[in-house]
Amino acid sequence: MNHPVSILIASRHDKDQKYISAILSEHKDFFIAGVEKDESSVIIKSERLKPNILILDFQLPMIDLPDLARIIRRKSPSTAIIILSEKDEPNLAYYALKAGVSGFLLKKEDVDKLALIVRVILSGGCYISVSIITGIFNASFFKNHFQGQFSEHDLTAFTQVERNIVIDLANGLSYSQIAEHLNYSAGSIRNFLTAIKRKTKLKNCIQIVVFALVSGLIHFDHLQN
Repeated sequence: MNHPVSILIASRHDKDQKYISAILSEHKDFFIAGVEKDESSVIIKSERLKPNILILDFQLPMIDLPDLARIIRRKSPSTAIIILSEKDEPNLAYYALKAGVSGFLLKKEDVDKLALIVRVILSGGCYISVSIITGIFNASFFKNHFQGQFSEHDLTAFTQVERNIVIDLANGLSYSQIAEHLNYSAGSIRNFLTAIKRKTKLKNCIQIVVFALVSGLIHFDHLQN
C-alpha cells in the first residue's frame, strides 16, 4: 500500500485554511499533516514532519518569501513548495522560483485545480500560472538583467523533442503525462530533461520554462489558457 501524501498548509486566514483543506481532503491519498499561521511554526513543522508538499499562502510571510522558501528547502529538501498568491507578483515570483519553489499559483485561477497541481508536482513536474509567466516575461527588471543573458544561448542545440517537452512542462503536464503525449517512456523523458538542464545550466523545470519563453525556444501561443 502506498503511503499517503503529506501536505502542510500555511495561511493566516481561517477561511483560506478551511477552503484549501476541504479541496485536498476530498482525496483519500492526501493527508493534511498540519495547518500553520506563522513563519516560525511553518519552519519548525517542515523540518520535523518533512511533508511531501507545503502550500504557502503569499500573505503569510512577514519575512522575505524567497528567504523563507530557502530555509524550508534547506531544512526539508524533499518538500516541494507551492505558493498561492492573490495577485500577480512577477518580481517576487521570479525570485521565489529561483529559491526552488515548485509552483506559483494565483488563487482566482488555480485554487480549484490544486489537487491536480499537487499530483503534477509530486510526479516531478511543475506549475506556474500563465499570467505569472507573462508578468515575469514583461517585467522590466527581468528584461534588463536576464533577457540578454538568455538570448545568448544557441537555440539550435535543442532538439524538437526537447522543445515539445518544455511546451508540455509549461502547460503543467506531469512527467507521465508528457511521456504519454509524446509517446516516450517516463525514463526517456527524464533523460531528455537532464539534457535540457545541462544545456540551460538551470536546476528546475520552472526556471527552464521561463528561460524557454524569454529566449524564444517556445512561444506564448504554445501555452493553453
